[in-house]
Amino acid sequence: MFDVKEREGTRRRHQVDSIVEGIGLNRMTENFEAGRTLIDDAVRVTDEQAMAMAQWLVEKDGIFAGSSSAVNCVAATKVALELGPGHRIVTLLCDPGTRHLSKFWAKAGTVGNKTDTKLVDVLHTDGS
Repeated sequence: MFDVKEREGTRRRHQVDSIVEGIGLNRMTENFEAGRTLIDDAVRVTDEQAMAMAQWLVEKDGIFAGSSSAVNCVAATKVALELGPGHRIVTLLCDPGTRHLSKFWAKAGTVGNKTDTKLVDVLHTDGS
């Protein structure tokens, strides 16, 4: 999502420092501007959280998701935990894992044999 701290000309980090392609927005596009009033908030998700969620989705639900879908699931989970019971959270699984084999899944690594992973572990993944 657009963030004033990340606007064009003020970036403090390298343009492509994320394993997740196409995430973030450093300029205002006409499409974004048209829907901007519909956006309540944006949630920051690390590459490590996205990779951990993608692995968790395969191992727990059998869903081979791509990087954008994994980011969406991390953000939806964070929002759900913040709001608590009695709320409905909706997200999209917008890309399959097969489209991200050479970059995202190559770094995320293999899956399987992690039957004890809990969702809270995914959210607290920080790459260390």
